[in-house]
Amino acid sequence: MDLEYRSMAQDTDAKIARPMSREGATPLASQTAGDFGVHPLDLAVPLIDGRAAMMAMCVAFLRARSSIWIGDWSIYARLQLVRGQDQRAGQDGSDEQYALLDHLRAAGLDDEAIALWQANGLALADVLGLAVRRGVDVRVLLWDPLDPWQLGHLGNDPAEQAAILTAQGISCRLDKNCRSLLHLAQGLHQKCSVVDSEVAFVGGIDFTVEYSGDFDRWDISRHPFASNLRATDRGDSPHPWHDVQVMLTGDAVGDVEHNLRQRWDASAGKVQQRIQPLSARISGLRGAVKSSHRPQGHADVETAGSAKNAPAQDSIQIIRTIPALTYRFATGGIYGIAEAYQQAVRSAEHFIYLESQYLWVEGLPKLNFTRLGWQSRKMRALVHELADAAERGVHIALVLPDHPNVGRAVTDATIDWLCRHAPNAAAARRLRFYTLATSSPDDHGNMRYRPVYVHAKVGIIDDHWATVGSANLNSRGMSHDAELCVAIENQTFARGLRQTLWAEHTDTPLLTQIAWPMGDTQKSPQSPGVEIARRTFELVQSMPLAFAGGGSPVTPSAETTALANSLADPEAGMDALARIADENLQRLRQGELLAGHLLPYLRAAEGPALGLQIERHRGLLDPLREVREGVVVPHVNRYI
Repeated sequence: MDLEYRSMAQDTDAKIARPMSREGATPLASQTAGDFGVHPLDLAVPLIDGRAAMMAMCVAFLRARSSIWIGDWSIYARLQLVRGQDQRAGQDGSDEQYALLDHLRAAGLDDEAIALWQANGLALADVLGLAVRRGVDVRVLLWDPLDPWQLGHLGNDPAEQAAILTAQGISCRLDKNCRSLLHLAQGLHQKCSVVDSEVAFVGGIDFTVEYSGDFDRWDISRHPFASNLRATDRGDSPHPWHDVQVMLTGDAVGDVEHNLRQRWDASAGKVQQRIQPLSARISGLRGAVKSSHRPQGHADVETAGSAKNAPAQDSIQIIRTIPALTYRFATGGIYGIAEAYQQAVRSAEHFIYLESQYLWVEGLPKLNFTRLGWQSRKMRALVHELADAAERGVHIALVLPDHPNVGRAVTDATIDWLCRHAPNAAAARRLRFYTLATSSPDDHGNMRYRPVYVHAKVGIIDDHWATVGSANLNSRGMSHDAELCVAIENQTFARGLRQTLWAEHTDTPLLTQIAWPMGDTQKSPQSPGVEIARRTFELVQSMPLAFAGGGSPVTPSAETTALANSLADPEAGMDALARIADENLQRLRQGELLAGHLLPYLRAAEGPALGLQIERHRGLLDPLREVREGVVVPHVNRYI
């Protein structure tokens, strides 16, 4: 079953629809100060995994009329945004191909865009090139790290990728503002785009395939063990990949674009023209030491219609990490993401659900100028807030990759710290850690297991507040890298995102009726941004998962129906996740097929008691492949 977000009638089940009690709770989104304002929620739709997100962005780019802005950590210009039968369902004249064409026309694509779609021309460079030929102003901003001769391969060679895009008439700039002796370990990590100043995409998905050929961002929600569609011209069947992006409209779109324009302007000219005056650097350093949250020169940031005093319910805010001493527009730095997380965790009453690539509080012993960085007081404060919340009775679940490309030992140490500082919660299993995996028998019937790389950066609290973006739960995300997230206070969005993620991770049909959080768009449902977003999403939802090689929908059984109903309730769902993860661990130990993707995240010290070898740096599943299959999985020791 395709588990991308569903647009359906509002659920009438009182048990599912009831709001959590929040009497006396602190408003969440409206507490983040010093950067972009809080707006009434217009429209926001989560797009789960690369297939849904890239198809939606591709459609929006093909429908662009005036402008496309893209900011990314890394880009691979030949990345195919749409693949398999999503791109061509059958031979010309077949019923399947006619159905696909009907879907594309319903999404608002014209004949020229449809011709490109059918011609297997949906590489990023080709899609943006078509927009340029139609008179659209297309601008791409790429991080250009200090990586002499590209020996570190921190990303794909940005100059090379920019040259490919420029050949299509696309305007590109390389953001080199991280190049400073004051922050050699810094990354410019935002992943966002804006179309026609009306629709924005914010999340964790880069338009890239790793230089090594592994870690292709495109994947379907079932995360098959191997997939010809996940293969690229750089390698066969990279690791399965889990990620989240949000498509949004309304006043918040202006904030995403303003962020890109600020960075674009700050990346103009020669390096010496971008160097900040000594006085500004001293001022910025003082601001950073004081943990200032208010960026300099930011009085013009709020867009028309901004509502600083918007009610906490049904609100949206773009939040950022902009490191100090990086950009002239924010010399003292902006730390709205850390503030938003801390306020939300402090306000939690019932549960906190988090997905992150990393869970680190780095310290000086881990200092590495090309990878890790230094410890952030803001991240340290956040883990203290998590421990306090768990001890006061809040249920906390974190989903992490079994084999992050760097830092697993640091993740283990952070989990150890949380368990020590929340001993009652750990003993009562209110503090739980998970990872994702996929399984498949080989030609001889022997079961194989492979990690699903968790790259999503998601937080959901009490089914009222949610955030999605580029910032991981580490010092880099909270302080040291340029990041962008969206924070939404809306029960429908938060609950729908949680249920969709849990349904995917447990391979459970999504039975609940989840509606779009439409907000003020009911007053103007035909506004250009809403119309583009609605048609884009309806295309993603209408395309059968079989088009992408995902198999046929699963008919719900009585057992899966009961599980789906339990996952709808946060408290019962937390217990169900723990049970499913524990059962899957037993299946893995016995060489059986997993039910869904959820497994406990196991620290290296926990392995011997379970009869499992868990490596300090590589985790459980990749080393297990070497033991059971004789397949050596290289460890790519690079920060992404």
